[in-house]
Amino acid sequence: MRKILLILSSFTFYLNADLKVSLDQELKTLMPKVIEWRHDIHEHPELGNREFRTSNKVKTHLESLGIKVESGIAYTGIVGLIEGGKPGPTIALRADMDALPVEEKTGLPFASKVRTTYLGNDVGVMHACGHDAHVAILMGVAEFLAKNKSELKGNVMLIFQPAEEGPPEDEGGGAKMMLEEGIFERYDPEVIFGLHVTNIPNGVLSVKSGPAMAAASAYRITIEGQQTHGSTPWSGIDPIMATAQLIESLNTVVSRRINIINNPAVLSVGMVKAGTRNNIIPEESMIMGTIRTFDPVLRKEIYDEIEQIAEGVAKGTGTKVKVEFDVGGFYPVTVNNPELVEKMSGSLKAASPGRFYESNIPVTGAEDFSYFSQEIPGLYFWLGVNKPGEGESTNFGERTDVPGNHSPYFIVDDSALDKGVKALTYLVLDYPEKY
Repeated sequence: MRKILLILSSFTFYLNADLKVSLDQELKTLMPKVIEWRHDIHEHPELGNREFRTSNKVKTHLESLGIKVESGIAYTGIVGLIEGGKPGPTIALRADMDALPVEEKTGLPFASKVRTTYLGNDVGVMHACGHDAHVAILMGVAEFLAKNKSELKGNVMLIFQPAEEGPPEDEGGGAKMMLEEGIFERYDPEVIFGLHVTNIPNGVLSVKSGPAMAAASAYRITIEGQQTHGSTPWSGIDPIMATAQLIESLNTVVSRRINIINNPAVLSVGMVKAGTRNNIIPEESMIMGTIRTFDPVLRKEIYDEIEQIAEGVAKGTGTKVKVEFDVGGFYPVTVNNPELVEKMSGSLKAASPGRFYESNIPVTGAEDFSYFSQEIPGLYFWLGVNKPGEGESTNFGERTDVPGNHSPYFIVDDSALDKGVKALTYLVLDYPEKY
């Protein structure tokens, strides 16, 4: 019996090797399409829960490959199912589709010129986090796997997810809503893989075992004063002055007020809104920001510190201060299953020889992929998309001084995308043999 199993295992190894050789050959014709898809999606970005054009592009492509498609999940989400010709598990692959309210400044020929209204402001829209690359890569993976589905062991579930950056506050969305609408119950995946492009050296694949990305919460603080003429500030209550004090004090929470030696934490202010005219002290001001943590006890401590600061500012300035946490939802810590990392790192190494890096440092970025990996074992890794040669002096897993995610200057170098296609494909081909 052992001899028979050994023969079958060897046969499957050579079958996978043949498919990998086929992929290498097909990349010559596949990658120009992947790049064209990315450029088109990049030029026409859409915010969370509004990815109508992108979703339709994905749906049309998957259906052209004969893939079963379910659309309209969590507003604009797509799930495709490639049914393999051999018995095996269902493996999920995920790509996020939404862009950010950022005005693009890259100067690329396919740069976004899209504008929209976001939180009452006229803003540009840009794929400043690289989700255009994620979608195009997974479309390429889908094309190769669908073409070779007769050789696949098990099924491949393709998840094209909206609103990773956060849905509009009163709508819900993203990974959490896709799960609430039952996609895992219907398709029953055993494992899930995903990637994220970032500003590390070109073609590097980096992964962190265990807690890999932070939990994230948005907070909002509203400061109510009493409006008055700017020439007589003593006749009113100035919420802008109170806001300035509040921001200064918030910056001491992580730097001075709590112990972060063993647990990293970040508290940032990302938005300040107040006033309509230079000579009017307004009635109200508002700030919003983000809190990043890995430890729920520490997160509660930060929440408490913020509330104490807000109470102190209110008493000292005569304003009314309202604090809200988890505005628009909460993202848990993204945890990479240690066993998956151990067993599947070889696939990532093979996808980009000499360009694999296993990190031991978590990043304070956050991902709602965490909702998926809370349900089933997950592995989420980084793909370096710097221009060739940029940042090579750093450790492969470290961010460089090249503009990164959420910057209006963030550029994805197309030459790195084939490593993403290979990595996800290799994970699909190798997983059934490792488990």
